[in-house]
Amino acid sequence: MAGVTEDYIKNIVNEVAIENNISEWEMRKETFEVSAQNYFGVLIPIVLTGKTEDSELSLSLVLKLAPTDERYRVSGALSIFFEREMFVYSSILARYHELQHNFEVKLIVPKCYYCRRDYCSEVIVLENMCANQYRPFTSETFLNFDHMNVSLKELAKLHALSFILKTKHERMYIDAEKKCAPLNENNNKRFMEILKDRLAKAIQKFENTKYVPLLQRLRDKCNEFVEATSTEVKATALCHGDIWKENILYCYDEKDIPVSACLIDFQTVRISAPAYDVLYLITSSSQQQMRLSHFDQLLDVYYRTFEHFLRQAGIEASSVYSWSDFNEDLSTVGPACLIIANTAMWLHHGLQEEGHVRSKKILKNDDEKSEALRNYKETIQNIIDDFSRYGYLTTVIGEETKNY
Repeated sequence: MAGVTEDYIKNIVNEVAIENNISEWEMRKETFEVSAQNYFGVLIPIVLTGKTEDSELSLSLVLKLAPTDERYRVSGALSIFFEREMFVYSSILARYHELQHNFEVKLIVPKCYYCRRDYCSEVIVLENMCANQYRPFTSETFLNFDHMNVSLKELAKLHALSFILKTKHERMYIDAEKKCAPLNENNNKRFMEILKDRLAKAIQKFENTKYVPLLQRLRDKCNEFVEATSTEVKATALCHGDIWKENILYCYDEKDIPVSACLIDFQTVRISAPAYDVLYLITSSSQQQMRLSHFDQLLDVYYRTFEHFLRQAGIEASSVYSWSDFNEDLSTVGPACLIIANTAMWLHHGLQEEGHVRSKKILKNDDEKSEALRNYKETIQNIIDDFSRYGYLTTVIGEETKNY
């Protein structure tokens, strides 16, 4: 946290107090498991107490600060991420809050109290959902059915609100489309290069296996497959873009069963088919056995929630994104989902040891590295096998993918 001084934090909190008409304020720093500098910034939890015109109040907040290390600014991606996330929190999610004011069921996301947009001093001040009994799922590597169930329900609400916004506030939606551009070679060349590099690594690790031709084809046509998530689909919406277990918090009942989920980290929101978010969440955050047992059920959970949420706004899902549209799009986005999941799994298993974005898991010796590589290969192999079974890879190498 070099460069983040006590005075710097107090200055931010003072701006928050002014923005929210809070006087005679005091601040108390809390402990937070991820209060450390990383590629996406510094997270600092605080409690702000003070007075308003009507009463005294206490707010549990998280300060999300831009990294002070200039190395993280080399690609320009971090500035784009902060700019996008500030726009999403202060504009889009704020409008979503208004749109669902009278809804029986509502989207759960942190409230945004303040944004500072100065270069290298960007700040987003958010509601600390951990103070509302939400917490990350850390006990296992992948989500079980109960966690996936509540996650997909929340994702369905996010997507439904995008269609509601498009219907009721078209101008705002058009502005959001410009600011949250789809993923392609023109909009994020560096990330596309990373995707291809990780596919090259996958080809090397799967050498002399039946998976090499498929992986090679994915690499050769990477741009085309990724772009298809926004250009070759039945419908697009403002999607999360990086929806997996690390970007979701959970609230539990007395039996420690998840009863609701809260979506966080909106720096990669972009225009794409909702089917991409759904497939990526299931793919990146579940084991193969859970997919084998519950895949169709999970798709149904998502779509039924999507339908119900839209009906609260007087919109029929069939008129904006039908069940058949959704299922057809799952096939269209399958290759891109596999491509991006490959990069995420390489990072997640500790295999990315170089570059600005490195694996959080540090592999200490050759045995750990070998085990990590085995786990990575098993994960990717299972995804390929499942996607082949679903028919989601026929556009890559035709019908022969069903033989995997």
